[in-house]
Amino acid sequence: MSEDEKKDFVKYALQKVHFYIESNFWSKLDNDSLNKWLNNFKTDNEKYCAAKLLDRFVYYSESDILRLLEYGFNELIFKRYASKAEIDSNFTIQNNDIIKLKDDFLSKCAILPLATMNNPSESSFAITRYMTNDLGFSETKILNLNNLNSQYLQSIENLVIIDDFIGTGNQILDFWNYGQVNVDGKPMYVNRLKDNFQNLEIEYLCLVCTEEGYNNFHAENIMAGLRITYCEKLTTKFKVFGSSSIYFEKHEVDLCKETLEKLCAKNNIDFLGYQGFDYAIAFHHSIPDTSLPLFFKQEANWHPLFKNKKTVDNVII
Repeated sequence: MSEDEKKDFVKYALQKVHFYIESNFWSKLDNDSLNKWLNNFKTDNEKYCAAKLLDRFVYYSESDILRLLEYGFNELIFKRYASKAEIDSNFTIQNNDIIKLKDDFLSKCAILPLATMNNPSESSFAITRYMTNDLGFSETKILNLNNLNSQYLQSIENLVIIDDFIGTGNQILDFWNYGQVNVDGKPMYVNRLKDNFQNLEIEYLCLVCTEEGYNNFHAENIMAGLRITYCEKLTTKFKVFGSSSIYFEKHEVDLCKETLEKLCAKNNIDFLGYQGFDYAIAFHHSIPDTSLPLFFKQEANWHPLFKNKKTVDNVII
């Protein structure tokens, strides 16, 4: 690609992103934040690399989050539940029966936010707010993992652990294998709940997961007994510098990687995300640590495009 073609591409990509922001396809982000982030990139090659990242960036707006939540509960979890009833009735269930079945399912369903260090994670807390504020779930359905009641647990059948994203898979691995809840004031490992409450069907619902994270969980937990339900899966082509990357042409991956790595080193920014992952994904409410830090880190001479819990730990510009 010639230098003129690169400049044309940069213009094209930025026009598209400005349109996404103005049309609220990229909700919460504003053009001022975008322009400040773009000013981090000085040379033509740096600007080209930034435009390539933005052109295929995976962004989930607030409406996307609600769409995925509804899809996850209605089209995946509930339909699986309803299919069992249809088979049992030899497929004679009528529409009115489906409505009653869904009411029954929801009445026996509760949500357990995924937690780190016995506190709901930032992202799972955001998702539960959508569940109560937008999807009509009662707050009584959102369980406090530090104050569970055995009588209530015996009254439900469907316990859904919820979060927005599986990156490496480590967070759900740690929560399932080592996380604890308090039941009637006594600690209990999460993965022992079903042993103590055999009425429970437990599954983990996430909006989006990476192929690597999904495989990592099952490779480490062949006998885990936890179903993972995801609404969308990101294959390895969504790894920015991967061999099948959708972000860069094969012949330019190495050059763009070198350009961005040098830029990050110059500005005291880790080049790759958590455990070396290199995604370019964000949600309306936050950006995962497995995305490239150049999107969310803040330094004396570096403006973030998105913010998460790690952003505020750095120097305020």
